[in-house]
Amino acid sequence: MRTIAALFLLLPFIATAQSPAEAELALAKDLLVQGQHDSALAHADRAVGLDPKLAKAWKLRGDVRQWQKDYVNALADYKQAEDLDPNDPRLYVSRSALRITEGNLKGALRDCEKALALDPKDADAWYNSACAKYMGMDTQGALKDADRAVKLKPEHADALFLRGAANGELFHEEDGLADMEAALKLKPTIPGALMSSAVLLYETKRYEEAIARFTQVIDQDLEGKAEAYYYRGDCHYQLENKELACADWDVSARLGDKDATFIVKNYCNTDADKIPKKPVKKRRTTIQF
Repeated sequence: MRTIAALFLLLPFIATAQSPAEAELALAKDLLVQGQHDSALAHADRAVGLDPKLAKAWKLRGDVRQWQKDYVNALADYKQAEDLDPNDPRLYVSRSALRITEGNLKGALRDCEKALALDPKDADAWYNSACAKYMGMDTQGALKDADRAVKLKPEHADALFLRGAANGELFHEEDGLADMEAALKLKPTIPGALMSSAVLLYETKRYEEAIARFTQVIDQDLEGKAEAYYYRGDCHYQLENKELACADWDVSARLGDKDATFIVKNYCNTDADKIPKKPVKKRRTTIQF
């Protein structure tokens, strides 16, 4: 009887013990989170080799390869994972992200639909769907899906930023700006967030704040410096400071901005008090996936 009792006590531990493949998979996950992609790939390879029927190992190896921008092999891994387990919503979330990166927006939306059919409360699936719709010019649809993502996960900085971008594009500037500011507090490194929020500050005529934000873009040497100089110049222009405005427009023109070139020629190099036929900048929000 003692032997049987001892066996029953051991059963829970036996049931929860990791297999060698699962142990390698756990190591690969930790390394991926740490950004050690090569090491993560090595452990994911071992997991797949130890247990070729472990769907999550194929899925994780696909994730690592996606981070490494090895999209062809990542898709092959995702296909193998789907064949082994077609009911993993996170698989479709990962694959939709890859499809967005490649510009296959229809394929991305199909994967998002599969993910949400399996788990309607997956905030990342809603966010990916919002991204695909936004990039496909469906701004209203993007706003709706980003809103769902934020409601499910209020700290989802990227979804907050995307909701802000969609609101801004639909001329709900104050709502858009509030979302972008909240996103930046959670994740200051969101690509394009500083520039996009600066443009909304400009659009809402908060010129002093916009100048400070455009200056951040310039000082950090971020993408869009020519446009940042242009807008900062426009803020100075709106504040009736021709000297500072033209100093910024001159730099913007030298960086290749055609609107700034026009203004330098027809306003800065003249005695005019106003810009003749002032160019209208098309609002641009940068969404990087």
